[in-house]
Amino acid sequence: MLRSLNLALVFVMVGVSAAIGQQRPDDPAFFVPRYSVSLGFNHMNANAPPGQSDYFGLNGGYVSGDFYFSHWLSVEGEFTGGHANDISLLGQDLTLTTFQAGPKVSLTGHRFVPYGQILFGGAHGSGSYFPTSTSFTTSATSFAFSPGGGVDINLTHRIAIRAVDANYLRTSLPNGSTNTQNHLMIGAGIVIKFGEQDSPSTPVHMVDHRPREITFTCDANAATVDAGQPLQITGHAETEPEYLNVNYTWASSGGAIVGSGPRVSVNTAGLADGTYHVTGHASLASSFSTKADCDADFSVTSHAGSLGHDSNDADPIARAKREAIFHENVQDALFDYDSADIRADAQTAIEHAAKYLQDNPSIRVLVGGYADERGSAEYNLALGEERANAARNALIAAGVDADRIQVISFGKEAQICTAETESCWQQNRRAAFQMHP
Repeated sequence: MLRSLNLALVFVMVGVSAAIGQQRPDDPAFFVPRYSVSLGFNHMNANAPPGQSDYFGLNGGYVSGDFYFSHWLSVEGEFTGGHANDISLLGQDLTLTTFQAGPKVSLTGHRFVPYGQILFGGAHGSGSYFPTSTSFTTSATSFAFSPGGGVDINLTHRIAIRAVDANYLRTSLPNGSTNTQNHLMIGAGIVIKFGEQDSPSTPVHMVDHRPREITFTCDANAATVDAGQPLQITGHAETEPEYLNVNYTWASSGGAIVGSGPRVSVNTAGLADGTYHVTGHASLASSFSTKADCDADFSVTSHAGSLGHDSNDADPIARAKREAIFHENVQDALFDYDSADIRADAQTAIEHAAKYLQDNPSIRVLVGGYADERGSAEYNLALGEERANAARNALIAAGVDADRIQVISFGKEAQICTAETESCWQQNRRAAFQMHP
């Protein structure tokens, strides 16, 4: 028994040495999880009752779970089960299970992660012979504790291999003699990780030795817009290392910012003619002091001054008539839930619109992508952009010059119907067309 325990400890020490010598902190696989679950094979070298019999082996498995308080401390809960046949001259079998929990210390942030823990709980034996002072039972339960450790090998951000897990287990099941048992448990398995530690208690040097950097640029989808027309701003953040998470904030010298994340829009309603300034701010989620800014300018013009392609547009009545004719011939394209695929009815509407636009080559088009209210603002801005681009591509395929078409996403920020019904949601899932200067 002592020889086997010493051998297990040697394995653990070898794992610790390998962890120190082979760390690669630039790999995202080494981030500390918030939770983890492990399951695998377990072999127990046991001397369970009856009597202090010769040691015998039980084969089984284990399931354990960890909750991490920091990069090095977690609490673990574990369930093990094993079974053996003909454990003594009496010929009886034995099924032994344990259910324990306790603190665990891990050296995270490396390819190899050595750990140690001490667990407390209970053990239950069944299907065997447990002598007492007056009779015997076929099952029994006792207190149990189990110190030990092992080594995990990180493969990916979510998966690790439990290369070795060695533990000493002490139980107190009745055996007609000392009523104590000493066992050695050795196991191996797979670890599945969930979440990610972003606590400031995690030392940066344990995760990544490289300096963390960010660059940030942004641009507008149009240099000039009519007052009241939305403007879309897209930010482009690049981080070093590449996998780092980024937080975004935006401000504008005119108009209201709509949305969040790397893509937002500016509501220009009520703005006077002039030039305005949008500022974007990007910072690393893991290091707020690592940040970068971007700038984008845009101009707002009045309808009368911007529609130089037709002098009649200076007349509001003439423009209203043109827009009415435009919308009779260029109608919205509707979409299914969470989809940007062009439906048959939308394809028919787009083909009719393409014919009208080919007959009126002076008209330019702004395609706005919309979504219903379900889902986050950021997700729906992306979905709206997909729908607007799908409608644009369909117009181009039907013969309209690409230079005449611009796109913008409104996401769920500009609903034309607010009732929580499918018919209302359908009206909001659309690509809408407007005359554009």
